[in-house]
Formats: sequence, C-alpha cells, structure tokens
Amino acid sequence: MSQVTVLVPNYNGAAYLRECLESIRAQTFEDWEVVVGDNASTDASLSVIAAMADRRIRTVHRPRTIGWVANVNLLLAEASTPYIAILHADDWWEPAFLQTTVTLLQAAPRSLVATGAGRIVRTGHAAELTGLFQAWPVSRGSTCPAGEVARLLTLRNLIPSATVLTRAELYRRFPRYEPALSLLGDWLMWLRAGAAADFEVTDQVLANYRVHAANQSASAEASNLWAMDVLRVGRILQAEWAGTAAPYPGAERAIAAAIANDLLERAALRMERGDDRTARLLARLAWATAPTAGQRTLARIGELGIRLFGGGPLSGLRQPLAGMARRVKPAVQRSLM
Repeated sequence: MSQVTVLVPNYNGAAYLRECLESIRAQTFEDWEVVVGDNASTDASLSVIAAMADRRIRTVHRPRTIGWVANVNLLLAEASTPYIAILHADDWWEPAFLQTTVTLLQAAPRSLVATGAGRIVRTGHAAELTGLFQAWPVSRGSTCPAGEVARLLTLRNLIPSATVLTRAELYRRFPRYEPALSLLGDWLMWLRAGAAADFEVTDQVLANYRVHAANQSASAEASNLWAMDVLRVGRILQAEWAGTAAPYPGAERAIAAAIANDLLERAALRMERGDDRTARLLARLAWATAPTAGQRTLARIGELGIRLFGGGPLSGLRQPLAGMARRVKPAVQRSLM
C-alpha cells in the first residue's frame, strides 16, 4: 500500500491538469497514488490523463457535475493510506512537498496537519506568499499547538489546500467538508482541526496556488457568495465554540468580531466600486454580527457614509472613505490578538 493518496478534484481543467499531475510525478518522495475526481468535464481532461499512461494515477468519473465540495467528499472515500493531500487541478507542487510534509508528520505523532508556504500566482502580478508561518514563525518551533492554530486562523484563512498534507485520522474525526460552504469549506476544516490537534508548520515554499478567471473564487466576490460563506463559517463556529467547547479563551467572540471585520472591509470595497446597494447590505450584516458596541458603531457609521457619499455632489469622497474603512481593519485585528 502507498503512504500518500493525492486527491485531485477536476472540472474542465485540461489547461492546467498536466502541470498539476507532473508536479506529483516529480516528487522526491515516491510512495504515492493519485485519484482524479473528474466532475463530468466536457474538455480534454480525460485525454490528458490517458496520455500520461501512469498506473499510479486513476480516475473516478462523475456522471454529472456535482460541485467541488461533493466531489471532494466522495474522493475522501477513495483514500486508504496513512496520509492524504488534496491538490486542485489548477495548482501544483514543488518537488519537495511530500518529502517535507511527510517527514514533519512522522516526527510529530500528535499533529494531524503539516503545511508549508504557498505561492499565489496571478498572471501579470508578482507572486505573493501565504501560509500559517506568517502567524506562527518557525523560530517558535515547527509545532503550532491545538487551540493556538484555531486562534491564528480565526482572522483569516492562511492555508490554501495545496499547501496541506494530513493524516487520514483528520477525516475520521471530521469526515467531510461542509456541504453548505462552496468556497470556504477548507477554512472551516482547518479551524475545526486546529481546535482539536497540533499543526506542523514550515516556511519552505512547497506549493503554488493559481488564481485565474475560471477559478470559482474569482467570480464569487462579484456575486456576493464569498460574504455569505464568511457568515456561515461564523455561525457554525459560534455554535460549536459556545461555552466550554471554546478552543481558546474568547473564541466565540473572536470569530464573531473577525466575521464583522471581514464584512466591513467587503462593504468598503463595494462602495469603492460604486456598488452602494451591496455595500449597505454588507454593513448591515456586519452590524448584526458584531459582538462589540465599537464594531456596531463602525458598521452604522459605514452604512450612513455609504448613503451619504453614494451619489450627488459628495460622491467624490467615496474612495477616500472606503480607504479609511479598510485601514481600520488591521487595528481592530490587533485588538483581537
């Protein structure tokens, strides 16, 4: 039996699929198998896989498109190895990904997750780095303890799924990604896992996350789906972290405050773009979510500002006001740390 199963959810990803699969074949750690979950693709995806003629790569065909979350949840049942990774068809790994993350987990039996730095790749833009190492410097040691992981990830998701190797035990404790979350299911999974178990962290750049026009997340902001998923994550965790179940002191309040901050920032961005109706909606949602009087006041002021500066002779103040609102967020975040 192999040590690692790599699950590759794919829907019409032929343009990137070969690079993804070749990055797995280029791993210095060679004890792996791949299962591609093809989500009823209509492009050349299946031909790409067939042309590689690698017996370690098999395909599960979906008779109809069922969405990313359902596809991944079904793929989890295909894994029977000690370690599992999920690599989307448009992402790819550096050659040392598996060797590094397997070694980290082997050295830390209590940890369920190992994660490294991820490179965010956008055409025409300089690459950016993201990862849990940005909140947990490796100078503190590779092991970020349970509870602290959840606290650090409360403010935002620092962990793209491409940067993660998990023990199979993770998906026995938390058997599926939340079906109601089409965009932020991985964030909820890491928050739940980080409330229960240690994570292993490295700042080595091990994975590449591609942002392009066909990304689900690329279109989600415009349709407001992202904000709705942010709200759902907050409500789920507030229920799970109530009372003695909190993974760290004040966790229930912290997740509510983080969600309100996120909604306020999204309201400012929408105002800046001239979408005043959505901006007001997000400001009202932030007010309803905020756990503190200060945040509720900010939300009310924000909504009033959107109404006041949305049109007419004062509309020229729209962008300066939105910029001020975005600059408030880091200060509020620091107050929650």
